[in-house]
Amino acid sequence: MPDDAHTGEIFCCAYSPDGTAVLSAGWDGHLRLWDAGSGAAQATVKVGPKPLSCCAFSPDGKLWLAGSMDGVLSYWDAARFAKSTEFMAHTRPVSAIVYSPGGQHLVTASWDRALRLRRAGKEREGTNLVGHQDIVAGCAFTSDARRLVSWSHDGTLRVWDLDFGTEVCCLAGHDDRVTAGAVSPDGRWAVSGGRDRLLKLWDLHQGAEVGSWPQDAEVRCCFFLLDGAAFVSVDAEGRLTLLRAPEFNLQAELRTRLKVMCGGLSPSGSQVALGCEDGHVRFVALEDVEQGSLMVTATQWMKEERSILGRLLGRTRMVPTFQYACPVCRHVVESPRLPSEDFACTSCQRSLRITAQIAQPV
Repeated sequence: MPDDAHTGEIFCCAYSPDGTAVLSAGWDGHLRLWDAGSGAAQATVKVGPKPLSCCAFSPDGKLWLAGSMDGVLSYWDAARFAKSTEFMAHTRPVSAIVYSPGGQHLVTASWDRALRLRRAGKEREGTNLVGHQDIVAGCAFTSDARRLVSWSHDGTLRVWDLDFGTEVCCLAGHDDRVTAGAVSPDGRWAVSGGRDRLLKLWDLHQGAEVGSWPQDAEVRCCFFLLDGAAFVSVDAEGRLTLLRAPEFNLQAELRTRLKVMCGGLSPSGSQVALGCEDGHVRFVALEDVEQGSLMVTATQWMKEERSILGRLLGRTRMVPTFQYACPVCRHVVESPRLPSEDFACTSCQRSLRITAQIAQPV
């Protein structure tokens, strides 16, 4: 096996926040960093003797997170390739590591049938979300970070209210393990795929199945594009299928013939990384896919403001301020108010739409 590949299967791929790199976790117990432009392997870290089951970047990109088959969650300095901390996160393998929009929370999913909601900076503590009857394969936050959708080998998806740590509803319809899932950027839809070779669309507002689409093989991963109207699935035989919600209109199909284990969607929605059985990460461009306005989540916080008179009197007032970033060019905008209609990014001119707001704690 070449030095620039895992010696064995890849179980997880995760893009860096800026979309320039991909982190992979594999059977060989290594984390590997890949250049998303050239596809070349850039760095590798030996995490431990056990296979790695999942990985993630911290929201600022400064840390790599690795979940192992023995339930350990470890953090690695991305600049020094050095371990910063590790602890037992679950009693069985960690299957997913997902940060909330805004980065205030972190959820880990596990083969122990539970999810654990953790506050960033206090990851050793947390709240268990229990209800699945088998391995929890993955999870995704809604764009407002108020709810979580999880999927499991028990054949169901479950929706959780994170303010109360309670289950909102159970979505049943798959005849076998649910192996992949995603939530639309506006939080209206969820898509799931399973060992039953079906891709299913769910209306999260109604808690009901909308329809299904057959696949050639077990679904390995699925993603919503950033306009919220199109979604991509990838099966174990390397077939990529692009469909539009909610009608399941087929937009495009690509047969790569790769033996795919996992995948990740770039922050801009223009590229998919595929982790393969042979230990390589390969990249597929989605740049020619026509999309509508891209959905963006804004963060709100209170900013201190002083008028001229206030400075003289030593008085200040707190005013709301919003911040959002274009997912394509990463241009950040700070504004006292948000646009109510679609608007063009002032840097790249891509059409954007604010669909959710998150309050940043003081």
